[in-house]
Amino acid sequence: MTPIISVQHLSKFYPNLKAVDDLSFSVEEGEVYGFLGQNGAGKSTTIRMLLTLVQPSAGRIELFGKELQRHRHEVLAQVGAVIERPDLYQYLSAYDNVRLLAQLSGLRPTREAVLRQLEVVGLRERAFDKAKTFSQGMKQRLGLACALIHNPRLLVLDEPTNGLDPQGIAEVRELLRRLSREEGKTVLVSSHLLSEVELVADAMIIIDRGRKVAEGKVRQLLNPADMQVELLTADAADARRKLLASSWAGAVQPAGDRLLLRMARTDVPRLARDLVAMNVDILALQPRHSLEDYFLSITQKADVATH
Repeated sequence: MTPIISVQHLSKFYPNLKAVDDLSFSVEEGEVYGFLGQNGAGKSTTIRMLLTLVQPSAGRIELFGKELQRHRHEVLAQVGAVIERPDLYQYLSAYDNVRLLAQLSGLRPTREAVLRQLEVVGLRERAFDKAKTFSQGMKQRLGLACALIHNPRLLVLDEPTNGLDPQGIAEVRELLRRLSREEGKTVLVSSHLLSEVELVADAMIIIDRGRKVAEGKVRQLLNPADMQVELLTADAADARRKLLASSWAGAVQPAGDRLLLRMARTDVPRLARDLVAMNVDILALQPRHSLEDYFLSITQKADVATH
């Protein structure tokens, strides 16, 4: 199957900066694809090249199997995008914002078409309220409705949860899930909030200093050989003393009142047996390896490799 996005050896060089350096990745249809990296890693530059807002120094971009520069108007007509916070007309209603943007794009949507997009993003009940009365999370969802009005196959979002409170982040996260699962959209979402992408993405790429350091399905990337385990026990202080006096002392990590140990995945059964032998009452052994752990470890390895 032809990928929705195919990026091959993409680079963007400025006089004293390699913003993007020989980057390649692909996004399959129907995926929520996380585009991850620290601030300044090259995420926004890459997205702007995908939208033809920035000219690449080298490389090739294909959208829907067609070369972007050669078929620019045809392929971008199938793309919706929100770059950080959407620009909205604060004194117009949600309905009028969507309708006006559609008209500026050459569309003449029916009233029902506009209301349906507002329903998709959970704003139909507020369709005729002014945008200035909305929370930041609602404004972000309204921006998504504007980006969706022409029914694009691909939605590109650059840092969509920036500046949102926890409720707004949860709203956007749930919307991205629904757009993929129920509407069949392919979503490329960039973020430095790794824990959020972990909850919504099917696959991802991690970039650092403009270069790819990891790519794959989220579940595969979160299943490395090394892991962190949290021990829940009836007496944490007693368990900590016994562990520090044992061969496991080097695995125990400082974590306040929690008991965390880092070890090879294959060592977990041996830990459980040793805890029983030490008369530690185990309530639970829980994996605590997250995308954030993985990101830090993989970028640290990349830093070492470049020095």
